[in-house]
Amino acid sequence: MFQRFGAVLAATAAMVPSPSFADVLHPIANWVVDYREDQCLASRDYGSAAKPVTLGIRPAPTGETYELLVARPGHGPDYATESKGAVDFGKGPIRAWLLSYGGKTSKSDIYQFRITAAEMEQASSAATVTVSPEGAPNLTFELRSMPALLKGLKDCTADLRKYWNSDDTNFRTIATQAKGDIRSVFTANDYPRDAIQRNQGGTSQFLLLIDEKGAVAGCHVMIPSGVPVLDAMSCQVIRKRAKFTPARDAEGHSVRSSVITPPIVWRMEG
Repeated sequence: MFQRFGAVLAATAAMVPSPSFADVLHPIANWVVDYREDQCLASRDYGSAAKPVTLGIRPAPTGETYELLVARPGHGPDYATESKGAVDFGKGPIRAWLLSYGGKTSKSDIYQFRITAAEMEQASSAATVTVSPEGAPNLTFELRSMPALLKGLKDCTADLRKYWNSDDTNFRTIATQAKGDIRSVFTANDYPRDAIQRNQGGTSQFLLLIDEKGAVAGCHVMIPSGVPVLDAMSCQVIRKRAKFTPARDAEGHSVRSSVITPPIVWRMEG
């Protein structure tokens, strides 16, 4: 059976701060690529060992989009909030909405930016990346080993699709697709407070990873609503409440699979 595993990408240059990088966070560890069951995630610690700042890069299973995650020591908001932001690989800012979250039990303040795969390719030749959350200081990270890292993430994503029988070869082994009712799992109480205050709505679709028992093991945005907090809440509700009849192969055995949800609409009434 296919097994997920982790990998470490060693730095290709000595960790010597450059004078021109006075305000840049420098790495204190190598990149680690974590081959999780439901996602691929690369992460690296920066700053100081006592209070590290972590930069994460997470591609969608389709490889069409990437999330940049920044985790700092502290306490983020109990409920995910959204604001304007930007990501800059040295070729000009890429405008992106971001989510900020933490929680009562979390010891991290987390920013989550989402950009396209084409925009992420700028990182291949970039010396730094600067993330700019609205209302908070910019953070600039030195980048190293990026061509090897991006290749590792692409290889991981390809393996992830094989694991969930979602690549072109394995998809043909599924005789009966997973089935489930998504829309019925939502209630009016699920509407995010932040979106209500801003009178926001939208329509989105998601790629779900369904395990052999019919549980939702992963939820990834395929078509965003334009309101990140709504997309985040959609995945939270689906993963918590949705149950599927799992996919089956030609012999009737339950198998892992992926499904794309119907459009999920968030709309303010009245």
